[in-house]
Formats: sequence, C-alpha cells, structure tokens
Amino acid sequence: MALQMFKEPLTGSYDGTTPPTLLPVGAISEGLNVRKVGEGGGWKPRKGCTVHNTTLLGTENVLSLHQYTHPRNKDYHFLGQYNGNLHKATNNPPTAGGTTFGDSLLSGLSETIPGFSTMVDELFFYADGSKPPTVWGGDLPFCSGFIAHFDIANDGTPDTYADFTREVTDDRGDDTYAMLRADEHDVYYVCSPEKATGVRLTIPAAYDNDVANVLTVESWQAGAWDSRTGDAGYDDGTVDPAGTTHGKTGTIVWAIQATDSMRVIGGIMGYWYKFSFSAAMTAGVRITKCQVVFSAQDMTNKWNGVYEFPTAVRFYDASTEEYIDNTGKVLNESTSQYMQLGEMQTGDFIYIKAAEPLGGMGFGMVQGYIQDDNAQIDQIDVWTGISWTAVTTGIIDGTLDETKDSSFFQTGMVWFNAAAVTAKRRIFDWDTVPGYWYRVSIDAATTDTDVRVFMVATAMFPDPLPAVMGVIEFKNRLFVWGDPEYPNRLRYSAHGRPDCFSGSDSGYTKDAFGDMTPITCALRFYNELIVWKENSVWLLEGYSPQTFGTLRIADTIGLASPKSAAVVETGYPAMKTDEPLSIAIWEDTDGVYVLDGRKPKKISGPVDHYFNTEYTTAIAAASINNRQSFVDPLNNEYHLLLPTSELVYNYIRAEWYPPWERNVDLLCGLSLRGTDNRYYTYGGDALGTIYRLENDTTDKAENAEQPYYTDVAISHNIKTRAISVKQSEATTLRFTLRKVWIEGKAASNSTIITTTFFKNMIDTGVALTIPAAIDMEVDDHGLAFDGVDTSQENCVCFELGFALNSADLEMELWSFLYQVEARGEIVL
Repeated sequence: MALQMFKEPLTGSYDGTTPPTLLPVGAISEGLNVRKVGEGGGWKPRKGCTVHNTTLLGTENVLSLHQYTHPRNKDYHFLGQYNGNLHKATNNPPTAGGTTFGDSLLSGLSETIPGFSTMVDELFFYADGSKPPTVWGGDLPFCSGFIAHFDIANDGTPDTYADFTREVTDDRGDDTYAMLRADEHDVYYVCSPEKATGVRLTIPAAYDNDVANVLTVESWQAGAWDSRTGDAGYDDGTVDPAGTTHGKTGTIVWAIQATDSMRVIGGIMGYWYKFSFSAAMTAGVRITKCQVVFSAQDMTNKWNGVYEFPTAVRFYDASTEEYIDNTGKVLNESTSQYMQLGEMQTGDFIYIKAAEPLGGMGFGMVQGYIQDDNAQIDQIDVWTGISWTAVTTGIIDGTLDETKDSSFFQTGMVWFNAAAVTAKRRIFDWDTVPGYWYRVSIDAATTDTDVRVFMVATAMFPDPLPAVMGVIEFKNRLFVWGDPEYPNRLRYSAHGRPDCFSGSDSGYTKDAFGDMTPITCALRFYNELIVWKENSVWLLEGYSPQTFGTLRIADTIGLASPKSAAVVETGYPAMKTDEPLSIAIWEDTDGVYVLDGRKPKKISGPVDHYFNTEYTTAIAAASINNRQSFVDPLNNEYHLLLPTSELVYNYIRAEWYPPWERNVDLLCGLSLRGTDNRYYTYGGDALGTIYRLENDTTDKAENAEQPYYTDVAISHNIKTRAISVKQSEATTLRFTLRKVWIEGKAASNSTIITTTFFKNMIDTGVALTIPAAIDMEVDDHGLAFDGVDTSQENCVCFELGFALNSADLEMELWSFLYQVEARGEIVL
C-alpha cells in the first residue's frame, strides 16, 4: 500500500477514562499542566505563579482566602485564614505583599475547617463553625447612629434630641452635616455596630471649633456612662491648635473595653459613645462624616428597631392576690380600652410576657389619665430560671415627668440593663404557654385613682448567636447555616439589618431542608439560594419570610466538600445548546455535577478515575470531604483542588483538561477583583504561603532558608489518542510509521520539543531524536513546522507524546501530521 499522510488537528478534548483506541480524531488521552489555547483548539502549558509574600506565615495550612472591599470608601482588604487566625495582607492584589503577608485581624478561628465569607450592605461577615458570625467594617466604616442632645431650655440639662445619622453617613460631602451648638451642656452620641476603639470625624475647615475646649469620651457600661478619656492610649486627633478639640478632621481613639454594653438611643440599638465638652464651642461646628473604628469580632445580636406587641400582659393586685388579664386591652391601640393602674401599691406588679428576651418596654398613656404622685419605677424583675432577678440600675424611664419623679406621666419607653441578666422562659398556672416574663414595680404607692395604659409595646434584647458554619447574603439579609438547634434550616436576619436576628422579620426558614442532617453550603443562584446537604440539593425561593419556601432538586445527590461548590454566570452550553445558562458546579463523592436550577448533570466522566474506587488514582476516602475549588473567570475554568493535583474544567467549552500538578499543592484558591479592577486568582498552600496564580512561566519551590523560593520549570506534555491506519477499522491493519511533523510554536527560538513514540499502546515510549529532535524555531513565522524521521515497523497503533520541561519555555501545539505505510495485513 502506498505511503499515506494524515493531519490530526488538536481540536478534541481530554478523556482519561475511555480507551485511547476509541477516542475521536483530535482527542488526547493523557497530559499534564496544559490547557486549551482557544476555541480553535491547540494545547499550551498553564501559567506559573509568584509569591504574594516572600516570608512564610509558618508551616501550617492556609485554609481559605477572602477579599473585602467597602462599597463606598473602597477600603480594600485581602484576607487569609491561617493557624486559627484571619490575617490581613499588608499589600493588596495585584501588588505583591513584601516580606510578611500581614497581621492577624482575628484569632480563635478553626485550624482545620475553612471558612465562608459574604458581604451585606457594607459589612463583611465570616464563619467557620468556631464561633458566632464575625463582623467587620474595614478600617473606617460609617457609624450606625449619631444623636445630638441639646440643652434648648438652657437649664444645664440636655432635653432635646436631634438625629443626624443620615446626614453624617450619606457620604454627600459638605452638602449634609450634623451641626453642633455653642452650649457647654450639649453632648452628642455615636453608635458603633460593635465595641469600638475610635471615631473619625470629618470637620470642614470653615466650620471647625476655635474655642479652647477639652473633650470627654464615655462608653455605656452596665447601665451607666464610663469615661474613656483617661484610658491608656487615648488620643484626640481632632485637637488643633493645642487644647482645642474638634479643630480639624481627625480620629479620636481609645483602648477597647470588654465591658462596653449595648443600649438604645433614638430607636437604634448598638454600642453608644458619649462626647461632651468642658466649655461651649464655636457656634455651628459641622460634622459632615462620622466613621467608627472597631476590630473584627463576634457579631452581637441586636434589636431591629421594630416595636412588637407582648404576648401577654397582666396586673398583679397584691391586696387580692389576683392576676388581672389585660392582654386584649393593651394590644388594640384604642384608648377606650386600657389597663388600670390607679392606686397602684408597692407590692403590685405589671407582668409582661414576650416571645424573645426584652431590652425595653413601652407604655402608651391615655391623655388626661396619667400618674403624677411622685411614684417611680424602681426595678424591673426578670425571670432567670429559678427566681426573679431584679434590675435596679441602668433603668432609663421615658415615662417620667419633667422633674423626673413620676413614672407613667407620659407615653414612653422604659429601657433597662438587659445585658446584666439572662432571661429564661417559664409558664404560670394561668398561662401555660412558655414565654419570657418581666414584671415592673414602683417605689411608692400612688393615690391617683384613674391611671390608664392603653398600649404596651416591647423592644427585643436578643440572645447571643451560637457558632455557625457558614454565612451568605440573600435578599439583603444575612443567612447562616450550622445552627446547632436547627441544623436543617437556614436562619436569616431582618431585612437590611444583618446583625439583627430578633423580631418578626427574622427567624428560621419555616420549611426544613429534609431531615436533621445539617446543611453544608448555600450560594446565591439566580434569584434563589441553592442549598446543599450531604445527600440532597435544594432551592430556597421567595422574597420575604412570608414567601420563603423550599424546593427539593435532588434526593440522591449531595455535596461532599462544602468548599467545592461554585456558581458561574458566563453561560454553559452543555445543558441547553440554544440557551447558554448559569450553573452551579460542585463535587460529590462519586464525581462532579453541574446544575442549571432544574436537575443536576454529572460531568466528570473524562476524569472518573479520580472518583471511581475501581481505579488506583481514586481520591482517598479521608480526602473526599475536604476538597476546595475556585473559579478563574479570565480562563473560564473551574479548579477542583485534589490532595496532590488539580482538576480543571472549562465551563464555556464543557471539557476537562489533563490534570495539573504544581510544585506546591494548593489547599485553597480565590478569584478576586484587584485594586486595579481586574480579575486575579490566588492560592494558599500547606506551608503558610499565598501565591498569585497565572502570573509567571515557572512554579515556585519552597526552601527552609533564604531565599525561601526558587523558580522551578513547569513540566507540561500531552499524549495523543491511539492512532491506527484507518480509524473505522481501528487496530486491524499493520503499518509502518515513517515521519511525524508538528505545527506549533514555543516561547523562544531553538526550543527542542521531546517527542515520544508509544508503539501499540506500550506503557514506556521511545524518544524520537534520530536524526534530530523537533526544533520549534519560529524566526519570522507565526507558527513553526518541523518534523522527525522515524521508521517504526509492525505497528497496529501508536500514541505520540509531546513535552517541554525547560524553565521559562512554553510549547504551543495546534496539530501534527504523520506519514504511514500500511501493509494490508490483517492483525489476528
């Protein structure tokens, strides 16, 4: 039979499980560290990496990477979970981080479980199961409250509140502002979401203070104001000139106080700080922006500012030992029905029950039917499990008269130091529904015979949150999973208040996600949340607590590794060719799946030998449940990190690449948008190092001594399918392989490509170097064409391997040609 020449374009995919003799034209059966060049096919080596920090964090695992950018002030932070800490990078991507990665932002985290993070509005949240959700606002988040308290009556006591919260947080420059008066008795209060260590004030030069004045800063602790001004480290950065506070823009800092506690001012619950002055300031001092400084810390559960009705109200008349039920009378907001407090004695009590612990209770007084007999609320008793516990300090009575000696004189809220007690639910003989009970008493008997309360309202002081496994933003709420009480439900915050898990606008999803096996991961997907468990997949649909509902997607497929799940939104043609879809992609025990919102599809056939235990290459059982992944949006790739290698899936072309092996094994990865607004990918390894990926032509090797890193060549190769004379007749004819040519290029001229010949699918091939190896010299051409003569007799099929393992050199292969001479002899 005459000589015949065939061209094989490398346009096919990689398939590591199908026998090489059955692969279609253009496919490859093996390879290492290569990716497709483009839509037209071809293979080229992956990129290498550079180190973000040249000094190792240590010798422990980098478990997870995170990135947080404040959406308004563009405060940028690159974070890494390492050895129980969340470290903040000194330099932000793409700028390399110098020697050390950075300082610890938060300690006490898991040393074995990688964490999840998300953003809600302007706050960063993190969880890994070690503690309640962590919250952080970056270097200078906006305050959550700014209230000025003015002495309008000029009697030495501030009596009028002005809420400037919107004006100092709207970021509108000098257009809006808080204005301070020239009165030495005036004060203002700043609220921080968590325990703060400072406040930054933006004060326009034309409206600063010019009068010598000393600032006093106090924080709310155990029901009273406590001075911070004398703390070590206190510094007033607004002093200009010396002795004149609020003379310029600056930051006022103090030492953190573990005993700071929350209270409510102006309907806002948080950590409040009071600012007062030794003398009257210049009239009309303006504060255009107020920001707070608080470290990353456990999020405190807060009241969302919505008043609720109590679940029961009774009046205890000590003279008759009767509990008079007034529940219906004080919940309808009608002044024609009311609870009578006339002639209330010191042994009488107002009993109030709530569905959640309280921080305050409000009393609506009927006009003209008030108490002005110098009787005050002297204590609030809280049921704490086995007895009533009295709260006598920190009571802020908004029902008092102007002389502060008669309670129930006007409609108002009564706040108390709820942080000092831990309420427990109980029942009574006359009320068998459990609830949190409180009772209010007065310090003197009143002779007023007709005192009417037509409404009672409550403000929650919610319980601390338990440790949770993960966090995700959905519908402008913070959702968490891993709650030990309801592991098969998601818990959600109030709308727009990610730190408020109390009240009727927050709670647990009403529908459980299957049995009590825990939720392992949740990600946003279209307008739903996709929720995974170990053995099932669900969607959470709806826009509010009233409409939230669950939909089971799969009952036999689950999520093996929580951090392997990702959502890509660039279009996926393999599910529906006429409509590219967004998909979720993840690893289960038996392979990798994608989901378009309807049904999962298994896509790991070409790499099935990593999941099927019939193969020796299958992932070990101890490793299958702790894999991580990351998405590279620039190359349209999903990367699944295995113990010693990396599986790469191109979700645009719906094909796998041959496995990647790095000189260091990555444990985690992250795609992020750098400070220059471009996408980058980063990875962390088991030796405390973080790398910028896709950024060099070499890998890095870690050394015990300086220099800590050296360049290492990226070994890359491909192996073709098993080729016979006639594809349709496979291995039935014997032939001689005469010559092989390749079409490609390399990073530099005179680059030698190693070509290996595998006769009849033998395991160990023979390098084709006689009379000369293939040289990829390009000169003035876009591609190089070179070949090697060979006379390989008595073949029934062959495979070719192409490799280039030199540092800083790359090969790019598009096709190859081969010349064969068939004998016409049928193989038996």
